[in-house]
Amino acid sequence: MTWQRAWLLGAAAIALALVGVYALAGGTDYKPDASPDPCAPYRWPHGVSGTTAITEQVGLSALAGAACDLGVSREELTLAFADQGRLDAFEKKHGFSTDRVNEAARAGLNRAVDEGEQAGAFNSVEAFLLHAAIGLAPIDKLISYVRQYLS
Repeated sequence: MTWQRAWLLGAAAIALALVGVYALAGGTDYKPDASPDPCAPYRWPHGVSGTTAITEQVGLSALAGAACDLGVSREELTLAFADQGRLDAFEKKHGFSTDRVNEAARAGLNRAVDEGEQAGAFNSVEAFLLHAAIGLAPIDKLISYVRQYLS
């Protein structure tokens, strides 16, 4: 046997041993974690401050709230909001009207403001003003803002 063949057989034996150890350790039963429940209260990190950090937390909380309202995962809704074509396909897949998705988006934003107030990111006056703005703002502009945030 040549020196090159010995190395090749040694490498193959090590590779097979690694696969065997992986299988014995339960590697064949691997399943990715399920998406978190969007209806569970969103936990803001302690001490969130600064416009960018607060905006990020509002976005994550609002997406979870809207997903909960629609009965889908936050990840699926996030992908749907990425562009209008995906949003149209999402609405068709789930049988949602545009008005229904808009209603869920408003509900999610309101939930985010409530959670932000509870976390201390907003005081009661700021929360009141944000709720008023959410009620009055054209939802397509808010979704457009979310798209910019996602890109």
